[in-house]
Amino acid sequence: MTGQNVLIVGAGAVGTLLACDLLQQSVPVRIVDAKPPQEEYDPHSRAVMIWPRVLELLEKVGIADELVSRGLRADDVSFFSRGRRLGTVPMTKLGAARPHGLGIVQSELEVLLHRRLAELGGTIEYGTELTAIDTTGPHPTATLRHADGRTEQAAADWLIGADGAGSVTRRLLGIPYPGVPFPLGIALGDFPVTGPRASTVEYHYADSGLLPLVHLPDGVCRLATIVAPGETDWSDRPLPDWQRMVDERTSLPYRLGEPLWTRTYHPRPGVAERFREGRVVLVGDAAHSVVPLGGQGLNLGLQDAFNLGWKLAGVVHGVWDERIVDTYDAERRKAVEQVRTVIRTEMELSGAPTARDRRLRDLKVAAAHRTGLLRHVAAPLMSQIGLGYAATDEPLWRSALHRRARPGDRLPFFHRTRQHAGAPLLDQRDHIALLWPGRRPAAGWQTVADGARRVLGDRLPVHDLARLTPSGRTALGPLFGKRPLIALVRPDGHLAHLAAAHRPAESLGHLDRLVSRPLTPSRSR
Repeated sequence: MTGQNVLIVGAGAVGTLLACDLLQQSVPVRIVDAKPPQEEYDPHSRAVMIWPRVLELLEKVGIADELVSRGLRADDVSFFSRGRRLGTVPMTKLGAARPHGLGIVQSELEVLLHRRLAELGGTIEYGTELTAIDTTGPHPTATLRHADGRTEQAAADWLIGADGAGSVTRRLLGIPYPGVPFPLGIALGDFPVTGPRASTVEYHYADSGLLPLVHLPDGVCRLATIVAPGETDWSDRPLPDWQRMVDERTSLPYRLGEPLWTRTYHPRPGVAERFREGRVVLVGDAAHSVVPLGGQGLNLGLQDAFNLGWKLAGVVHGVWDERIVDTYDAERRKAVEQVRTVIRTEMELSGAPTARDRRLRDLKVAAAHRTGLLRHVAAPLMSQIGLGYAATDEPLWRSALHRRARPGDRLPFFHRTRQHAGAPLLDQRDHIALLWPGRRPAAGWQTVADGARRVLGDRLPVHDLARLTPSGRTALGPLFGKRPLIALVRPDGHLAHLAAAHRPAESLGHLDRLVSRPLTPSRSR
């Protein structure tokens, strides 16, 4: 029997990202995948869009720059009806580190993640299948079957199921995966295209149906269409049929070349009844699968990895109490429901069955553009910048309009201060404390800041936001308000706690409720 801290089952994008995140935090990781090495990358990637929230998080594993260089920037999402632009969802005004989406196939992301894994000393054991899990002891033990037929008992402190919607990990644990059947198929295809090349994701509404169009590098476009029950499989249709659909639904001069590939598949959305069983945790599609409209599913899974990584590393290193892992299920389940709401809205817009319904749909989208709802509500939600864990029962659209930061909300990434040019504010494994002086720092601010440092500085990094440029403070003003305060920020960029600036002991108390021992002293900055 062998042992390691974390065993990850599944070497797709989510599993490999989690492995990289853990290795960067000095957590020993073993990652296995049942696929043979020759099937390492799926040439028919369903996911082709990385949204701004995930792009800024990918900075943490050091692949964002090259990923962006390989993809095609998408500055907005535009909605068309019979060739007329109804409205635009801008991505450039979100206050994100990377204020744009990225058109790129999932396999390209996986290539970079696998390379980063190797740089960190990790390897993927292909042809290694999970066949049983024993959870009767204090730690899980996995039975692994190798390609040569031998079996192995592999003990681990934690076992992570990142093995997709048909997860063997989930099945072996007996965790139900309920979902509402999706009666429609989705046909996909990648085509060489000549015609207008805008930096936008296009949604074309037409009497005959919806046509999403995503521009990819090298003059390729991803096309998708809904396949109704009984309708001819689009993956078997000749090029003229696809061209006719594009002509009818876009009214734009796009000319298609012979497809690189086409495929029709039938989504089976579902959400596991629980994401954690003792020391076994489900991530990505193993935990939840959504209808792949709007490019939300992959991004949702990648954020699972970032949510879990810092918590798991802290527990392994004896910093965080194990109960912090319990927050993973509640937080990511909330994110799943938020994404499902976004997708449900998109489905309702695309499913207008009558001419009257379609006219009303067009009027609604145009009105949402004119009134700023597309910018202030749709953009944060589609980009996943606005998805968070705040304890609120208000409707998702109202939550997206809420400007004042609440615990659970994502905070902007501010990478530079006057004294620390180029220094990231986020810490890889610890919380940080941001000292907010108010919109206009008062004369006694330095005394208040020094007092907060004395209390917090030996426990975690402390950043004085008075050192930001005036424009930087202006950007944070709507989030933090007029009064001085202390904001504790988690390693994944979500706000953990707020306290008045003259009450650092409250911030310290929040940390004490999470830790199993004091954090390593850290020089304040």
